[in-house]
Amino acid sequence: MQFALHAPLEFELSCQIDSYLILAPYTRAVLDLSIDNGPLRRKTIPAGSGLIIPPNIILRSRMVEPVEFLFLEAAPEPVETIFRSVARDRSWAPELIETFTDAGFAALTEEIRRSLLGDPLKEPAYLSALAESIFARIGCHYAGMGLHTPSGKETLAPVVLKRAIQTVDDRLAETLSVEGLAENAGLSRSHFSRAFQASTGESPQDFIIGRRVSKARELLANTNMPLAEIASKTGFSSQAHFSTAFKKRLGLAPGKYRSAFRHQSD
Repeated sequence: MQFALHAPLEFELSCQIDSYLILAPYTRAVLDLSIDNGPLRRKTIPAGSGLIIPPNIILRSRMVEPVEFLFLEAAPEPVETIFRSVARDRSWAPELIETFTDAGFAALTEEIRRSLLGDPLKEPAYLSALAESIFARIGCHYAGMGLHTPSGKETLAPVVLKRAIQTVDDRLAETLSVEGLAENAGLSRSHFSRAFQASTGESPQDFIIGRRVSKARELLANTNMPLAEIASKTGFSSQAHFSTAFKKRLGLAPGKYRSAFRHQSD
């Protein structure tokens, strides 16, 4: 892995190399971009996002206004090993990603920046681990979507899966049904359920419960909200239902989970 924290100076890149490249600006970046000898076109990359370039892509890029950005280069073999792992051995051919936007990716690039700027404990092994985590994050986001398993099980198209997950997150406090998600996807309930499970490893209903429990964990840790209100805000039909589902997932009751955070802050 090679890292460079490029200062906000004039920057122009023209290359075709056999490595993976990531360009991740720390403030909003505007650049002129050409892929595989195509015409130059104007591209905006938000702060915290990244341009992900697989090997053997012909790339020309020029920053319109200089900004600070992370330049990360990685050999194909370790990156593709990560991609195969997170794709659960399903075939996936990485393509150029012009704007990769993800909170975990942004946090990892910020940590690399912090370390490069003067962490007294900076170690190459630590930076490499962060870089591997970045590629794992990219792989988890893309390689788990829209793939076909070796057994031939059909999965959801990436845009359909992303829309279904966003619907769950946006309507967590409401009544959610598999039938409704299937209808939004334009599929039958049985077809949607099979494809969703092949894409995520969970049935739609288990996925919904998992999302609700995750949100409840956040509220338990960071607020003094009563359990009944948390149950309501996370879509459980009652406090009892919430407590049962929470304990089944995590092995302890919501009150004990909250107490652990209160104990740590004392």
